[in-house]
Amino acid sequence: MNTHCTILLNTRAGALQPSAGIEQLQQMIQEIELDAEVIDTASPEEMTQTIRQLVAAGVEKIAVCGGDGTVSLCVQEVAHTKAVLGIIPQGTFNNFATALRLPQDLPSALRVLQDGEVRNIDLGKVGDRYFTEAAGVGLFADALAIYGEGTNKNFLRGLSAMTNVFLSFKAHRLRLVIDGQSQIERAVMCIVSNTYRMAQGVPVAPGAKLTDGELDVIIVGDLDRNELIPYYRAFRSQLHLNLPKVSTLRAREVKIDARRHLNLHCDDQVIGTTPATICAQPGALKVLVDRL
Repeated sequence: MNTHCTILLNTRAGALQPSAGIEQLQQMIQEIELDAEVIDTASPEEMTQTIRQLVAAGVEKIAVCGGDGTVSLCVQEVAHTKAVLGIIPQGTFNNFATALRLPQDLPSALRVLQDGEVRNIDLGKVGDRYFTEAAGVGLFADALAIYGEGTNKNFLRGLSAMTNVFLSFKAHRLRLVIDGQSQIERAVMCIVSNTYRMAQGVPVAPGAKLTDGELDVIIVGDLDRNELIPYYRAFRSQLHLNLPKVSTLRAREVKIDARRHLNLHCDDQVIGTTPATICAQPGALKVLVDRL
């Protein structure tokens, strides 16, 4: 593989931490003698267009410097192509980079672009969109629907959204078809996860693996209002799998429907409503990871 790397920079990443500027990035690239060029993109639309042009031109190694939203944007264009994705984590939570065990400091992340190895990993897909973390319905999707993209990064917006959800939430009768097997669940949330963390770094699927060709399905049943906070704390502490109203399984395809249309999220965006089909995409993405 050609060692040259094109790095796309999102200077708006990292709502809770400072992100690298183009000068700092270029200086570090020179110091380690990395064969790379940096392109500063001013908007998501510009980044998407640039990635499409790079893929069409046959560029072999494309890296993004940003957070999970930036990575997800790039994944839409790079999945199922010959291009290899490199990630320089500069976001708030970096859930996908953490799942890949990528270093979070800038010098080490650049060295992965220089010396890392290529690994084929899984993605999820709902409709025509790929996801790196999770897709589903229920509490998280409803919170995103109230205050939009970024709710999980902005503390005050997130708190306000969750307060509204807390005051108005109710369980839904979900019709699920999991790898061809139908079942009915009364639940406040159904998450189909590709990685073990989502949203504000919540370890929703501790056993999720990026190379097993399956997605982890987490169903949270009919909770009372006074159970919401204890259950949320259990999720944060990775103790939720033993709770009586949480069930988990693995699947390659999950179909979700309900009596009324429910908000459907794909990573940190609401992309529509049910019914929805969520499926695993084994080996869909080539990514640079640290050598073991």
